[in-house]
Parts: sequence; structure tokens; C-alpha cells
Amino acid sequence: MIRIFLSALFVISLSGCATDSGLYQWGGYENDLYAAYKDTAQLEKLRINLETHTILLEKNGQKVAPGLYAELGTLYLQSGAPAKAIVMYKKERDMWPESRGLMSAMIQNLERRQKATQDTKI
Repeated sequence: MIRIFLSALFVISLSGCATDSGLYQWGGYENDLYAAYKDTAQLEKLRINLETHTILLEKNGQKVAPGLYAELGTLYLQSGAPAKAIVMYKKERDMWPESRGLMSAMIQNLERRQKATQDTKI
């Protein structure tokens, strides 16, 4: 009788470990990032999927995983949208205090670059 109880307890404890979904929802980030590294034509798909994923998490009141806002900001920056990049870098900085130094530096550099571009147009 005790063997059956211990066996059942063991199986239940193992199944509890198997259903742990992790601390953050990453969506298909890892697979999309790998695909983009292999084929840069997949960068647009990565950006769209990250946008969709972060919007969904925000809408549901869930915390966006560390680095996802920064990754999305970098994708915006690479595609020529520095204003959108700044917005994402600010979200990363505000959500994750560990990134404050790097994100603040990125934001300052982009804002300085935007100001210099505006000054040359005048």
C-alpha cells in the first residue's frame, strides 16, 4: 500500500514539473530569431511577431520578457525607424531596472542623432 502511495506521489510530482510553463511568455521568439540569423529576409517576420507578442502580453496585463522590448527597438532602428526604437528602449528601461544604464545610453545617442539631423535641416 505504501509503495502504491509513494509511486503515485512520485508520478504526480514529476507531472507537476512537466507542466511548468516558465516565468515569462516568449512566444516564438527563439525560433524566429534563429530563422532571422540564418536568413536575414526573416527579420521582418521576427519584427512583426515580436510586435504582436508584446502587444498581446501588454493587453493581457502580463510582463514582457526581459530583452524583448530592446530587441524590437533594435529591429526598428535597423529598419530606419529611430523614433519607434526610442519608445521600445524606454519601455525596456522602465520595465527592467537592470537595463537602465544601457537603454539610457542608447536613448541618449538616438536622441542626440535625431537632434543633429534636425539641426542640419534648418
